Order: sequence, then structure tokens, then C-alpha cells
Amino acid sequence: MEWADARIWTAIQKLGLTEPDEKLHQLLFHSHFTQQAFLQVWEKKEFRMRKVEEFETTEEIRSTAVEFYPAARRLINSTDEPSLHSEIVVPWAKYFARRSETGPAKTTLGETLVQVAMHTQYHRAQINTRIRELGGEPPLVDYIAWLWLDRPEPAW
Repeated sequence: MEWADARIWTAIQKLGLTEPDEKLHQLLFHSHFTQQAFLQVWEKKEFRMRKVEEFETTEEIRSTAVEFYPAARRLINSTDEPSLHSEIVVPWAKYFARRSETGPAKTTLGETLVQVAMHTQYHRAQINTRIRELGGEPPLVDYIAWLWLDRPEPAW
């Protein structure tokens, strides 16, 4: 996941944008804020909602991405198997409850780890589409490519 995000950011930097692209800015913010939000939940910190307006430049958003990965690695490396099955209360689940008939069911740490990876991949595809729309070359960020490249380290 980190390797793929780093490749996305390299492609964005290659665009050489002189003005932030609003659509790209929104997508990047949402993707990386979501990572940070789940990290707050996993670390049992007080959830702090952020707004895209707090980030004037895409570089400010990039720094949140770079900060996420060491903290996430520490958490994952210190998590044992039983902890993966522990319930995690996600503060924004109440918004889902408003849109569903049953509300959110129990969610575990392991399930939310998978959610973050899948959610990030989903938005990474949207970001790649925007990179192409802006005249750039979207990087290959498939998990299988990372495996076939012998699991390279991210290049921030």
C-alpha cells in the first residue's frame, strides 16, 4: 500500500502543476484523511475530523500520507492474532446507520485494516484517472506488480 501511494505521489509531482487541481486535491485529501482517521481509532486516540480546507497545498496532504505508514507499521507489528478479532468502534459509523435499515454491525480491528487497504486502492484508481486527465502517466500500482517487482520499498 505504501509503495503504491508513493508511486502515485511521484506521478503527481511529475505533472508539474503550478496551481492545485481541486478534484485531485479532494481525492488525495479523502484517501489520506481516511487512513489517518482509522489510525486514530486503532490507536484509541480522540477522533479529530479534518476538512480539506485545512490543506492549502497537495504537499501538505502528502505529508499526512508519509506520516501514516510508520505509525501503521508500528501498530501492525505490535498486534497479536487475538487483537485482530477485537471489536473496533468507528465514530463515523453513525452516518452509515442513518443510511441503512439496520445500522452498523460489529467491526473488528482486522476487518478495518482490510477496509483501509481496499478503500485506499479504490481511491488510488480515481486518482490515477485524474492524473491521466491532467496529461500525466498513471503509475502501475497493482498489488501483483509489487509482488512481481520483488516487493520494492516505497520511494517517497
